[in-house]
Amino acid sequence: MNRYFFIAIFFLVSFFSSAQTYEELVSKSLDYLDAKEYAAAELALKEAMRKEPANEGNILLLANLGTIQRHLGKSEEALISYSSALSKYPNNIFVLQNRAALYCELDSLNAAMKDYNIILSMDEKNIEALYRRGLIFMSEKNLLAAESDFEQILEINPENVLALSSLAFSLKSRGEWIEAEDKYTDLIFKYKNQPEFYVNRAECYLQLDKKGRAKSDLDKAQQLGYNDPLLYILKGQLDIHQFDKFSAKRNFEKALEMGANKEIIKQYLLLCK
Repeated sequence: MNRYFFIAIFFLVSFFSSAQTYEELVSKSLDYLDAKEYAAAELALKEAMRKEPANEGNILLLANLGTIQRHLGKSEEALISYSSALSKYPNNIFVLQNRAALYCELDSLNAAMKDYNIILSMDEKNIEALYRRGLIFMSEKNLLAAESDFEQILEINPENVLALSSLAFSLKSRGEWIEAEDKYTDLIFKYKNQPEFYVNRAECYLQLDKKGRAKSDLDKAQQLGYNDPLLYILKGQLDIHQFDKFSAKRNFEKALEMGANKEIIKQYLLLCK
């Protein structure tokens, strides 16, 4: 199989090295991209840039190349492509956004934060940068800063569901159960078929000792197809509150089977004895 792959690559390189123009190679790369033939698209773009290395259009080609390389799993090469484009055009927001997203994939959150800060210094209303920076703040447990970014998004677009749900989650993470419950109730009013909103509100209800409402939300989430360890952890917690240790154990074990943290489940199972 590898032999045929290398033969195919050889013919592609030979084909691209023929008398095709810069424009033809770029057009061919887009055709390959539409067909999800990423390896061929990568070769076409590289050959186009070799033909005309001084062409100003290469910044867009480098950005496209980086995205194609991400599809191919070549993260480090994609990073080089984005950074090469930015070395010539350091304030290009489109490329900065792509590089920042790649940094997040590589878990290089400090580098991603720098790119988002640059974007926001040029465009303080850039919703994508505000949202993604808010998520980084959340990962760092800087919840107040995260909430500030989400609130800025809502000033720009009050109906932005990502900001609304992230703000509710941040409030929940801070133990602001009443405020978080209100946010999730608003979300459920607008988006009745999103099971994760019911699960999160159920957690708020449990903390506020509203057991009946918690059960109703968990049942609704399950009806809507929600199938995550958190559902069974919350069901087990509700069973503990209702002194049903047998059902609680069964739900905690189900959560464990689905990949829940073993140490957390171990602590919950101690409550079932």
